[in-house]
Amino acid sequence: MLKINELTIGFGEKPSVLTGISLDVADGESVLICGAAGSGKTTLLSAAAGIIPHLIRPGTISGQIELNGTPFSAIGKKALYASVNIVFQNVEDQLWDLSVEDLIAFPLENRGVQKSEIRQRIGELLGQLQLDSLRGRRVLTLSGGERRMAAIAAAMAARPRLLVLDEPTTGLDPSARSRLVETLLELRTEIPMLLVADQDAVSLAPLADRIGLLKDGRLSKPLSSASMMRGSESWLSAGVLPPTRMKKRRDAAAKGDTLIEVAKLKSSLTRSDGKHVLQDVSFQLQAGEIVGLIGRNGAGKTTLFQSVLGLSKVVDGVVNIDRVDAGNWTPAQRARRVGYLPQNMRRILFNLTVLDEVIFAATGSTKPNRDAAVIDNAMLSLAKYGLADHAGDNPFALSSRAQAMLGLACVESTGCSLAILDEPLLARDIDGRRMLDIFLDDLVKQGRAALIISHDLELIDDIAERTLILDEGRMVFDGETSEVWTSDAFRKLGWMPPRPVLEHA
Repeated sequence: MLKINELTIGFGEKPSVLTGISLDVADGESVLICGAAGSGKTTLLSAAAGIIPHLIRPGTISGQIELNGTPFSAIGKKALYASVNIVFQNVEDQLWDLSVEDLIAFPLENRGVQKSEIRQRIGELLGQLQLDSLRGRRVLTLSGGERRMAAIAAAMAARPRLLVLDEPTTGLDPSARSRLVETLLELRTEIPMLLVADQDAVSLAPLADRIGLLKDGRLSKPLSSASMMRGSESWLSAGVLPPTRMKKRRDAAAKGDTLIEVAKLKSSLTRSDGKHVLQDVSFQLQAGEIVGLIGRNGAGKTTLFQSVLGLSKVVDGVVNIDRVDAGNWTPAQRARRVGYLPQNMRRILFNLTVLDEVIFAATGSTKPNRDAAVIDNAMLSLAKYGLADHAGDNPFALSSRAQAMLGLACVESTGCSLAILDEPLLARDIDGRRMLDIFLDDLVKQGRAALIISHDLELIDDIAERTLILDEGRMVFDGETSEVWTSDAFRKLGWMPPRPVLEHA
């Protein structure tokens, strides 16, 4: 049993990130923790996995954590990490440029497991998680969802007594989420305790025995999954969108000129079978449009936006930006017209302060800028997204949520024609969705457009007037969102629609 008793943790200016947390996870039990961004979920899971305080020393810590009756403080690091494993929200933090098989083998090799047993275990996990198609692939060439599944497979390889997963559904398509849940249920005898933090309660409800809500560092009493999934009041009180809710209607905006046109695009990047990742892809976006893009993990969504941004080479086709052929444009030139908010903002941050990031986005220059008007506009953008007090902070010191808000401020400041948002996780809680709505509303009013890439089908249903489906490198659907969930292309994906089809009739 994992037993957490009166745990309080603080860091620097936040003396109480967690306050008086008590939680038990019994053998054979799975507990799901939900909460808004910044509520303390990652800190709680890091403590439950022994990362805090063994590897990360907080400013203050009190209370006790026990595993099978023994305090963590009395368990050596080697013994502790042989019993507990964690997959972080920012999964890139624990990935290397290895093959998928080598990544899964790594923890087993560290334990001196025989090669024959390692090969057998790799085969079992790849089969259970339906990852056989990734054999021989380098981890850093995978899509975001594929990387996460590979990291989870590696964490499961050594059969830890306690598996801790921080936002495991991030970047996973609905089928991958279902496979993950099914596999974890099958392996309960091998991995008896599971502690998960995620905002997608619907996907994980079949796995969770109990669900607790974390708000401002305080944890509600975890209750049965069935009872928690029925109500909405407790979720709203915790600042989280309820698991079941009605569609939020957005007012349709008037459409303007074509801002982005992609015609017959074929990528130079190929799959293991020799086929091009993108094949004859065509679509366009007009001013005032908010368009969703969905597709399986590995369908080519990442390659598509990288091709638009000039970060991935193409062998055929045209990308027109503001009615101009951008074929000879550098990535830097395209970035002035096409803004990009990645799933992990740390990939694109490089300035010393938050204010400098926004100034760079607005000017495209790394030179020090003392123009009062530029600085004032940058501060207004930061204030709009609640970051004015962090203007002088290092952007890497911000929370994941604050970095996402910084991304919105930067994209808005570029004045770009098109904003591409890749899995905007801030949209999963109430305040984050409010900020995203503000961003999109202003974008539309200014005659710009947005492309939202997401596996959160409810988000797409809420905010996108039009939806694209990319499957096996081809654009197989381009039409109104109200029609996508009953289309043959969507049925082929094998996913459940985000809400009863009757709502979309």
